[in-house]
Amino acid sequence: MKFSLNRDEWIRLYLKVFIPIPEICNKIIELKNSKEYEESLEYHVNRWESIAGEHNFTRDTHYGKFSYIFDDSKYIIKKDHRIYFYQMTGISYQIVELIHELIRILNDNSYDENFEYMLLPEDKKRWLRNDDKLYSELSKRIMIEMRK
Repeated sequence: MKFSLNRDEWIRLYLKVFIPIPEICNKIIELKNSKEYEESLEYHVNRWESIAGEHNFTRDTHYGKFSYIFDDSKYIIKKDHRIYFYQMTGISYQIVELIHELIRILNDNSYDENFEYMLLPEDKKRWLRNDDKLYSELSKRIMIEMRK
């Protein structure tokens, strides 16, 4: 049976060539791992704050500035009114909002209460497939507009 060394074991193996004291080698590895963890956490917290913060601010201020569909042939396409989210991620916040809307509709039973009759699950799936096609085309057109 073969065993492979993990990253820390490889580092320990190389360190022992230069530093024959195991406690010092272990301390070096511990410090390295701690520093890597701190840097990684700082990076991801910063990315979360900048990307999520920008998305939320843009979403909260987009009233009247959102692309939409009249029917399956008439689309009104508007660029993001704030482009920082797009610059950071390469995707329009409007597309993220469209995906959230499809997920909300799929999981939200109150959506069916807007009608005089209850939708059967297969009707809801058919309706969602249609919405997905429309939103997909809208998303493509938004991305084309954003790249201009």
